[in-house]
Amino acid sequence: MHTEKMFNLRDYEAVVFDFDMTLADTSHIIVNLLNETVMAFGYDPKTYDQLLPAVGNTHMIMLSAASGEYDQRKLLEMQAHYRKLCKKRMPEETTFFYNVIPCIKQLYDKKKKLGILSQKLRSLLIASLEKYDIVKYFGGIIGGDDNVLPKPAPDGLWQIGQLLNVSPDKILYIGDSYIDEQAAESAKVDFCAMLLGGTKAEQFSSKNIKKMFSDWKDFEKFIINEDGDEH
Repeated sequence: MHTEKMFNLRDYEAVVFDFDMTLADTSHIIVNLLNETVMAFGYDPKTYDQLLPAVGNTHMIMLSAASGEYDQRKLLEMQAHYRKLCKKRMPEETTFFYNVIPCIKQLYDKKKKLGILSQKLRSLLIASLEKYDIVKYFGGIIGGDDNVLPKPAPDGLWQIGQLLNVSPDKILYIGDSYIDEQAAESAKVDFCAMLLGGTKAEQFSSKNIKKMFSDWKDFEKFIINEDGDEH
């Protein structure tokens, strides 16, 4: 059973977010594009529930989950096809979860440095943020095509810290998956779970999570309560 630790937003100089299913409600479009891709290569599609746990991983891992294929050459061919589909349709069909944008603005107004660490292509991250005019709030953005080892390796969080000029102990990372939690643990960065993706509360480890948020209204309470202790 998970026990939340005493902590407060004022303890951190920076808040870094995962993107898919943390900030953005993208699971359905990702599943659709994965299925379109594997079908184009002769594989049978999978259901939304079957593919949801894979969302947020690298493209190769998601495509392997969608197709059942493990041959790296075939997966690379599918990845090229999937990325073409994403560039055409992902920014247009991406929406943010309710209350994300007001929360981002509140954090920025509180002088928190903001970053994004995601497996999504950097150009797609930028395009989605620009669509809602919030890219200006983020001082550090790292995508899956940047020259950084993918999560759960700690490198992305360390590089975000360098971009924001913040040490790991002053970063709070928020993500929806166990991979996000593992990356934070490896980087010695505090972690909060946003329970909007395919990972359930009981699937997270209890040792590194400061808090679990059910949605962005719940997260807003944490922001507003900065002057009091959270537990």
